[in-house]
Amino acid sequence: MRFRRRLRPGSIVVLEPFASRQQRSPRTAAIAASALAAALAAAFGLVVAGRWRGSRRPAFAAWAAGLFVFAAAALTQALGEAQGFSVPLFRAFYLLGGVLGVIYLALGTVHLLAPARVARVCALVLVALTVLLAVDAALVPVDAAQLHTTPGVLGEAITGHGNPLYVAAVVFNIAGSLVLIGGSAWSAWRFARSRAGLDRVVCNVLLTAGALLIAAGFSAAKSVGGSIATLGVYEAVGIAVMFAGFLSLGRVGRTLVARGTLRAPSPESHL
Repeated sequence: MRFRRRLRPGSIVVLEPFASRQQRSPRTAAIAASALAAALAAAFGLVVAGRWRGSRRPAFAAWAAGLFVFAAAALTQALGEAQGFSVPLFRAFYLLGGVLGVIYLALGTVHLLAPARVARVCALVLVALTVLLAVDAALVPVDAAQLHTTPGVLGEAITGHGNPLYVAAVVFNIAGSLVLIGGSAWSAWRFARSRAGLDRVVCNVLLTAGALLIAAGFSAAKSVGGSIATLGVYEAVGIAVMFAGFLSLGRVGRTLVARGTLRAPSPESHL
């Protein structure tokens, strides 16, 4: 039996095209991926900040700062995908995600591996540059027409590639990725060679893999056919892998320790 819905005279029926519903689904997934990346980074940052409160080690402070910057950048990205990038939102997104996120995570690695005096100098220089770049981000000319395109959101909307903000994005991301990925990979190799603990090896392997995924996300987004949505997925997966690596400290290898095949990790296990 078929039922017909009676419409009142003068009723207006709006039929949503099937194509528009198809277009809405990928957009919703993209917003969800960026929001998930923001939530994971914020949770990760809170855990690392807790480690800093307990140990007062500057490496944890720098990592926590970098993760909170990453979380804020992913949040602005989600807002931009949901409602479009306005000029102020783009300025915040580019400063946080395009310039500062990776370099502050790398600063934590510098504090961990470099002499304390060198690390302190790097921190002071980075803080000073952050202030200058924040001012530049607020004043740099932006071509609003390009904010509707992926290349524009990823930096092409900034007028003049010789601008300090644009140059800092290139230099900070290359240097920061090399330090972060190289430092984690070297630590994993060092701990594996010295048999310092399976948890430390697993932690650094996952940190390296997660950082590589995030770096690959920017490349994928800038490639032909790439999009901001692509970046969000890479960010969510990458930060989840890094978080899992950090949480593995003191947990992975307990069975082997109980059997006496590995040395038990100390409570103050570091990366």
